[in-house]
Amino acid sequence: MNMVRLIALLIFALLFYIIYIILTMAFEEVGFDKWEAILIVFGCIIFGLVDIPLFIHNGWIIAINLGGALLPLIISIYLILSRKVVMRSILGIIIVAYFAYEVTYVTEKGVSATFPYWLIPPFIASLYSVAVAIKSKKKAASIAYSTGTIGVLVGADLLHLKELLSIKVKELTVASIGGASILDMIFLTGIIAVLIDALLWAGEE
Repeated sequence: MNMVRLIALLIFALLFYIIYIILTMAFEEVGFDKWEAILIVFGCIIFGLVDIPLFIHNGWIIAINLGGALLPLIISIYLILSRKVVMRSILGIIIVAYFAYEVTYVTEKGVSATFPYWLIPPFIASLYSVAVAIKSKKKAASIAYSTGTIGVLVGADLLHLKELLSIKVKELTVASIGGASILDMIFLTGIIAVLIDALLWAGEE
């Protein structure tokens, strides 16, 4: 039994490493520095277990996940400022937020989205980024990640917050923004948007 667990752990570690290599290579391909790629992919996964409580209302414990939301938000702000794409990013965030709001809904368990509709925001973020930064794949990828991440944070979580808090739950329930970590829509939208950008820019110098 111990041998089976060891083999399963090794297989999981290998798959994790392969995914990590693919993602970091894709991020570097579209102009991200190596440390930026590692922080976005690896840092968000490591800190995905940490929820920071914000407030309690109507039985809801509203929190923000360090790896699934807070760190991606900080990275997004850094990219927007360092790449000097503030105005283009703001417009993109508004557009992505609209689509994120439309494809999500509130339940007693929190804010949810069904497949394949949750793929719409990253596609919108990627297509928008290429359209407004066609001459620079580095700026385009930064816009894709930032607008995807912040757009979903605003559209899926913040705009649904009032509706969520209006639901009374029988016992204390944690609603963590970005709480699904690497499976959360905030994290995934930024990652997928950049991957789509990498495919669109494939072969370009």
